[in-house]
Amino acid sequence: MPAFEYSALDTSGRRTRGVISAASGTAARAELRRRQLAPLSVERADEARRAGEKAFSLSAFRRAPSMPASARLLMTRQLATLVEAGLPLAEALQVVSAQTTRPEARRILIALRERVLEGERLSAAMAGFSASFPPVYRAMVAAGESSGALGQVLDRLATHLEKSAALSRKVMTALIYPGALAVTAMAVICVLMVAIVPRLAAQFDTMSITLPALTRAVIALSEFLQAGWLFLLIALALAILAVRLVLRRPAIRARLDRASLSLPLLGGFLRKLEAARFARTLSVLLAAGTVLPDALRAARKATTNAHIGAALDAVTAEVETGRTLSSSLEGARFLPALTLHMIAAGERSAALETMLPRAADQLEGELEAASSTALSLLEPAIIIVMGAVVALIVLSILLPILQLNTLALN
Repeated sequence: MPAFEYSALDTSGRRTRGVISAASGTAARAELRRRQLAPLSVERADEARRAGEKAFSLSAFRRAPSMPASARLLMTRQLATLVEAGLPLAEALQVVSAQTTRPEARRILIALRERVLEGERLSAAMAGFSASFPPVYRAMVAAGESSGALGQVLDRLATHLEKSAALSRKVMTALIYPGALAVTAMAVICVLMVAIVPRLAAQFDTMSITLPALTRAVIALSEFLQAGWLFLLIALALAILAVRLVLRRPAIRARLDRASLSLPLLGGFLRKLEAARFARTLSVLLAAGTVLPDALRAARKATTNAHIGAALDAVTAEVETGRTLSSSLEGARFLPALTLHMIAAGERSAALETMLPRAADQLEGELEAASSTALSLLEPAIIIVMGAVVALIVLSILLPILQLNTLALN
């Protein structure tokens, strides 16, 4: 039988390593559990040695296996269909893994199946692949397992992922033309500043005239771009790195997120985005049978705004003390008044699970309309800004020529 190198925790929580003989990795894990050891990793001895030989050269670049969003969506839909059809979970995972064409997704699905066969719950197995299955996803799966309706929850989860993907595709498609327009305009500006303006500046140097202030400014900027483009790239990279490091500090991140919600136009859009995401996630969790406080904690993990996240933590604490959800959310001040009224109506009629999806649909409709309006305004805004920049450059070139013509006429 092949040998497997393992790392496991004993009953006192200490890590232990060793080698065990078994017919397969699954059998090795089962034997470790029989010995009252909790396996952390199990690898064939020859594969572990090869991995150890490469560890030094690859450790800086190795990433945890991750499933792309498109593969996760397809897996969720297929798994929902198979589980609802009555197929056992392990067999459904095997079928889905055989159908996927992405190697990283197949490896993750095979690992999930092995852990399920060993007796782990699917949500617990997914916790080992946090890069592929975020906390909200795992919370929904856990709720489905607890309620005995995993197939229905996976179906709702797949529908939620499909709606999010459709909105993202729509936005990305709408951004193609403005993006191409912006790139073309930037290329034209770069050609003017790097190739055309320097030649004209050399011609202006031979003329005994005082150049206009605009022309001198454009020539100075052109010379700086030619001499300092490398400095600009380094400065940009350092600025991006500094921003990322600063945003890792929770206090600063919370203040910036709070300020972003107060920005004109953008602040309202961000509030609608977070509200729609929160309402949809909470509706799916409650429909899966999750109790309200746990559903709120899981839905809080779906938000990307630290200020709203802190407000939702306070909402969860208030709900646990007995306050209604609508009154607690009113203090959070990020949901529209109509959404709060819909939630309050759902609580009064004991139909919160029915009202929340309607509120989410209404918020997503408003968000889609706002996105369409913003994107329709983006194209003319890019044209106006880039046109103004090009016009300034051309004007800076024409002013000395007009000045020469005036001198000649005089």
